Amino acid sequence: MPRLSFNTRFNCLQLPLRCLGIGIACAFIVNCSNPIKSIQPLSVEPQSQTPASLTSENLSDLLVGEFSLQRGDSEAATLHLLDVAQSTQDLDTAKRATYLAQFSQNPSLVKQTSLLWSQISPQDPVPWQYIAQSEAVMDRFEPALQALAEELKRGGGDGLPHVTSLSINHTNATQADLQQAFNAWLNIYPKRKQLHLALALLAQHAEQTDAAIIHIGQALAQDSQYLQAQVVYGELLIANQQTQAADTYLNQFTQPLIKAPRHLITLHAQVLTLLTQYQRAYKYFDELTKRYPKDLSYSYSAGLLAYENHDYAMAYRHLQRVIELNPDSHSAYYYMGLSALREDLSTQAVNYLQQVTKGPDRLNAISLLLDLENPDIPQSIQHFQQLRLQNPDLAADLFTLESQYLQDLDDPKSAELAYQAGLKEYPDHIPLLYGYALLAQSLHQFSSTEFMLQRIIDIDPNHTNALNALGYAYADRGIKLTEAESLIRKALANEPENAAIIDSLGWVSYRLGHLRQSLTLLTKAYDIMPAAEIAAHLGAVQWALGDTKGAFKTWNLALSIEPDNALIKQAILDAQNEFHSD
Repeated sequence: MPRLSFNTRFNCLQLPLRCLGIGIACAFIVNCSNPIKSIQPLSVEPQSQTPASLTSENLSDLLVGEFSLQRGDSEAATLHLLDVAQSTQDLDTAKRATYLAQFSQNPSLVKQTSLLWSQISPQDPVPWQYIAQSEAVMDRFEPALQALAEELKRGGGDGLPHVTSLSINHTNATQADLQQAFNAWLNIYPKRKQLHLALALLAQHAEQTDAAIIHIGQALAQDSQYLQAQVVYGELLIANQQTQAADTYLNQFTQPLIKAPRHLITLHAQVLTLLTQYQRAYKYFDELTKRYPKDLSYSYSAGLLAYENHDYAMAYRHLQRVIELNPDSHSAYYYMGLSALREDLSTQAVNYLQQVTKGPDRLNAISLLLDLENPDIPQSIQHFQQLRLQNPDLAADLFTLESQYLQDLDDPKSAELAYQAGLKEYPDHIPLLYGYALLAQSLHQFSSTEFMLQRIIDIDPNHTNALNALGYAYADRGIKLTEAESLIRKALANEPENAAIIDSLGWVSYRLGHLRQSLTLLTKAYDIMPAAEIAAHLGAVQWALGDTKGAFKTWNLALSIEPDNALIKQAILDAQNEFHSD
């Protein structure tokens, strides 16, 4: 039995390497709850005022505001600047107060300063964008729409995608109201690219990819260099699994890399990773590390791609940078350890892996250290006891790892005792139950296998592996065949293209006497995964149907790959014994 698998993690934004996802949002998203009722026009009285001269009180407010800003109190600084802007009607001061209010992350204050800005500069669309965003942050989408309407009247529109992004976690009714308003506005502003982008974002969230692509196409028709639309179009191509098309599309905007926008570089790197073009993807992240040397995620991604490319010198450089930026980045130590292992530097590998004491790679690091240190059976039992004391949150998994290690040392009895000890402490731990079931099967302890698998199904009725394993165990023994078929079909409903489950269904069909159905199923399973066990079953069914030449062709092909495979040899003997009279 193999040990625990080591899942390579590519963590640009905490995602696996082979399905790297790089989220690029137009704005931050908040949870919202209030539905929109109706849209009433805002009362706006355009006015043009001449800024008043600074009084001593104004000057005092400015000075206090500057001192507050130097102390890091941006909210206090905003309030003082707001007082000055209200007194002097100075546009620059009102703008600065608004920007400080955004920095303080106080949406109510952003709204207040933006309203003043809009009064001083009545035809400027920008303050209405900020008013709309602040209302949306406060879960007030009706007044947010009213502000967006004012922004559109003044020639703007950048607030539309921001408010849309903020609505994503709100109610479906809110998003429906936004969509209705946006579609109505399209009749008035058909060439406003932000409207098309906002509608595309709503469609994207609703997984209406075709509609989203149409709107994005219209936005890009208005402005082919519209960055936000370029990003969303790339994301939509990825969602449609058109990764090659995404590569072609993005490549026109990311070359040369040195001039490409950050968001397009990261999105294109995602596409290249999905295409397993790690050499190209590395160049993109390496460029980002040069631009943003303090961004840990870029250095980490570059390090993992360098590792995948077997460029260990660069992997060490980038991962060491991650550790400099955050000494608690234990996954960086883990991949440095893997790099050392690939270079056969065992001492360095042990040193790196021993520093992985936190994070998702800890259990994998422990397993690798076990391979490197290779304790004998008495030492290993004490070793695992110590590991469980040091890692109480991994105790159940460590019982599983201990049993697998003992099986590798050809001591199934000690492995069984480890499983029993683990299940005594963690009776509902599914990996322990499943591991014990497989061990019991290898020891021909059918009652234990059946009990463990049934226990898993009791805990998790949709556990695919347990359903398939129990169904196959019944089929292989020729018992409870109707129940076996039901279990396997339930597993297959979860994973319709799983060759092992299709093989199980084919085998139980054979046991039930449905030979033609069995042949169809086993042929499909073998086409998906030409494994020896499936070949053994397929050959047996071919033999049973009188196709002895086909059976030997299947078996001999399997033996040409694995000459000593016991399953194939036993299948040949069983077939000859069972059908000798034919």
